Amino acid sequence: MPPIRSLREGPTLEAVRDAVRAEFGAGARIVSAERVTSPGIGGMFRRSHVEAVVEVPDPLDPPTARVAIADGPVVRVGIAALLADAEAAEARIAAGDGTATTRADAFASVLDGFAADGITTGAPRPDRAVADAGRVDGGGARLQDGTELPGGAVPVTAPVTDVPVVTALPPVLPVPPVPTALPVQALPVPAVLPLPAVLPLPAVLAADGDLVLLVGRPTDVDAAAGVFAGRYGLRPTDAADRRSGILARADGVRNGHALLGVAAWDDAATTEGLAADQVWVVVDVGRKPEDTRSMVAAVAARTTVAGVVAIGAGETATPESVHLMGVPVLSLG
Repeated sequence: MPPIRSLREGPTLEAVRDAVRAEFGAGARIVSAERVTSPGIGGMFRRSHVEAVVEVPDPLDPPTARVAIADGPVVRVGIAALLADAEAAEARIAAGDGTATTRADAFASVLDGFAADGITTGAPRPDRAVADAGRVDGGGARLQDGTELPGGAVPVTAPVTDVPVVTALPPVLPVPPVPTALPVQALPVPAVLPLPAVLPLPAVLAADGDLVLLVGRPTDVDAAAGVFAGRYGLRPTDAADRRSGILARADGVRNGHALLGVAAWDDAATTEGLAADQVWVVVDVGRKPEDTRSMVAAVAARTTVAGVVAIGAGETATPESVHLMGVPVLSLG
């Protein structure tokens, strides 16, 4: 089984070592250690302690040869030496008056200790406060006191060249004035178109035996047939050819009523076979005028058209457009 690792902390490395030995025995060892310092508030209440990772062998593993933690003082090397030096430096800083010179001396002493242990090369001891490390001369360049380049060369500061000064600005070009209002050209007002002429409406034939025929689109004819027959006292008939038309007329004369037949606008056989006494074309005024005009012209080419029966006037904004066809208009609303 792998050894068990845990984290322990104490005021010093020796205190951590004694606590580990008392808790886990001589078989435990410190793998790594780190000094942690909390800054406190403005340097006050500052606290530092050592955090160490402890490795403890598994009790079930067979015993192996390990280095026990010594009871007596030993020569500090490695992590212990670094932590001890840092602790001593912090103690000296805390005991001083807090100036930059004291901190610089403490830092230099730590570096001297590192150089003695072979960790780093010697560093020059700072002899003045950090604030005096450089100064600004009259030309604006920062110079370091006593700074020399390798080989004894002295850094040379390039002279500041004269900057040309603009004494006069180029003339400002005049800006053309922006008109406050653009001229508005009066547009001609179109003349109001005159309303189409309303032709006189012929009377619907309603004598006994008269046959009146409504033609148009089937849906339009179905919508208008009932209203048209009721308004003018006509009786619907199913006659669709010449023979049935003659029989229907005879029945109308005998019973004293007029007849109303229906047909599609493109059903030429029914229109010509019935030979009705009067033909009306049912149109929906909401449809395109061009389509309506074409339908009326096709019916007029086969028989005489008395006029058009207009429906759907309440569903369009221009119901008067049906008068543009030049035929009488009977409106059913």
